[in-house]
Amino acid sequence: MSAPRPHTPWSDPEAILRELPEKWRPVFLAQYHEAREPEGYHQLPEVLKLWWLNSLAFADPAYDQRAEDAARGVGEVVPMEQAIPDWEKRLAQMRRS
Repeated sequence: MSAPRPHTPWSDPEAILRELPEKWRPVFLAQYHEAREPEGYHQLPEVLKLWWLNSLAFADPAYDQRAEDAARGVGEVVPMEQAIPDWEKRLAQMRRS
């Protein structure tokens, strides 16, 4: 008999729905249902993780303003190489796969 797996909110669609603002729930549900289809099933863990991270970002009261500023090219810009120290390595790995 194996021990029960610990609950991880990033893999729980109900937890994600609880955390998402109402306006994002239909988008999440559409992508979630698409990933549950046989041809998209391998994408389900990635979809859940992405939407959990989105729910964390959307919880920031300044998110909408920051997103609007980013879309207009306003605000501080940090190059990927600075933001993600091993960016070049990750990029090379992605290109190989």
